[in-house]
Amino acid sequence: MDTLSTPSLEESVYMGSKEEKEDGGEEEEKDDSQTGESFVGKQERPAWAPRFFYKTGKEVYHYVGQEIIIEEALDSFAGMIWPAALALCHYLDTHREQVNLVDKAVLEIGAGTGLVSVVAALLGGWVTATDLPEVLNNLRVNLSRNIRGRCRHTPQVATLPWGNDLEHTYPSSVYRYDYVLAADVVYHHDFLDELLVTMKHFCKPGTTLIWANKVRFESDLTFTENFKKAFNTSLLAEDGELKIFMATSREGEESGDVGLEIQEEGEKEVIEDKDKKSQEKLMEQKYIEDDLDNQEKRANYDEIPEEAEREEEEEENTEPETEEVLTDEKTQPEDTSSVNKDMTGTKQTPVKPDWVPNIVSSLCKDIYHYVGEDIIIYESIDSYGAVMWPAALALCSFLENNRDTVNLQGKDVLELGAGTGLVTIVASLLGAWVTATDLPMMLGNLQANVMRNTRGRCRHTPQVAALPWGYDLERTYPSSVYRYDYVLAADVVYHHDFLDELLVTMKHFCKPGTTLIWANKVRFESDLTFTENFKKAFNTSLLAEDGEMKIFMATSRE
Repeated sequence: MDTLSTPSLEESVYMGSKEEKEDGGEEEEKDDSQTGESFVGKQERPAWAPRFFYKTGKEVYHYVGQEIIIEEALDSFAGMIWPAALALCHYLDTHREQVNLVDKAVLEIGAGTGLVSVVAALLGGWVTATDLPEVLNNLRVNLSRNIRGRCRHTPQVATLPWGNDLEHTYPSSVYRYDYVLAADVVYHHDFLDELLVTMKHFCKPGTTLIWANKVRFESDLTFTENFKKAFNTSLLAEDGELKIFMATSREGEESGDVGLEIQEEGEKEVIEDKDKKSQEKLMEQKYIEDDLDNQEKRANYDEIPEEAEREEEEEENTEPETEEVLTDEKTQPEDTSSVNKDMTGTKQTPVKPDWVPNIVSSLCKDIYHYVGEDIIIYESIDSYGAVMWPAALALCSFLENNRDTVNLQGKDVLELGAGTGLVTIVASLLGAWVTATDLPMMLGNLQANVMRNTRGRCRHTPQVAALPWGYDLERTYPSSVYRYDYVLAADVVYHHDFLDELLVTMKHFCKPGTTLIWANKVRFESDLTFTENFKKAFNTSLLAEDGEMKIFMATSRE
């Protein structure tokens, strides 16, 4: 079994100085290979399908010896690059003997931006990339841009709603594939049963299904169990919560040889691994509960017990060395309104606010470089607060490279929605007195990250505090006591129902003499509405911009 490694990615620098765009309606960017159709499909879309608004800047990847340019789109799921897609591309690129796609018929389910389909086509496959109707325009553009003149076979693009009359639209007698690929198609939606039905429909005897997934929710674990029951499965590669599975049909098992050669020694390891995992599954719920208990135990921010410090040091010292899977900044949120309602966590932890996702367990570490330091960040598996967001990286770069414009030396700084704590750490390394705030269940991982990266490095020890937005703020944070030179916020505006409370919180802390710096990447129409309300509430200016990534500065109108 292989360990995944980090693919090459050319990161954007969010230090642009473009003129601020006026929000005067939806703007469509066109490509010479794109038809004149609207990005918003005319067809009636499933309830779980995110809306498609407009496009963001490009991402540049390197696979199969080629530079691949991917345009993302501003919707909640299908228009973003997901970590499992990068992992699967890397695996296919580096395991061409084990997974030989040359002249093979390949189907990708939930192709999204098309990166996996592009790589499969460059590797010689006859590829059909499928997704929902409203996603196909951007998918088609990315495919045509990256495969024209490079591939043996021109990939096709087709509509495929999961579990919808498949035998009629894709009869098994006609549509047969050597490989079915799927990357990060399991996230928090209500169509996991339909997804499994779709996988079973296409994964007939003679077909190999390769599914890459990064676990984020308990529903992922349930789906994985159902997946293993439905197919003959083996684990091809893993790194922490990111796993790549191979599956073949249970029908006619004598036809299981489809060209994926595994050495005898490797087969033994896979079998032993499956046996181990069946035992580990029995302990999984206990592990999750223990992790939640640890998060709650570390939530007190007034003082950090010495025992907790020792535990963190031991955890850091004994952490197994693994290669980085993905340092892509778009470990993106599953953020539709239905997600926010479903991932309330109230069934498991009744005391927390209804918009807060549930933390499941810890992920692998990511290493960032700011202010001359290596910063090690551990994420947690939830939908928002404990994963790395692009605006946090943009704000960190801005603060580091614009110290004359924003001088944090010796300043009192508050961060709203600190999440993993990266912005707080950078602000502390720049000499500020920082208070990092978030919801109570986020504080364990936040505090651990802040402790491990600031101990012995900073002039002032940062604090960690609970701060639910808009909740009795004058009582818990009276304006006469809690005054800050700077308030920082990065990617706190996403698709939830608490944007009014967020604005109230910003206004509460951004008093005369305070500068608010807010970094955001636009994804939804609600972002644009919030931006307008933000501009009405404060005196604002645009500090930096790169496409849909913007960093605003604001001061009080009082």
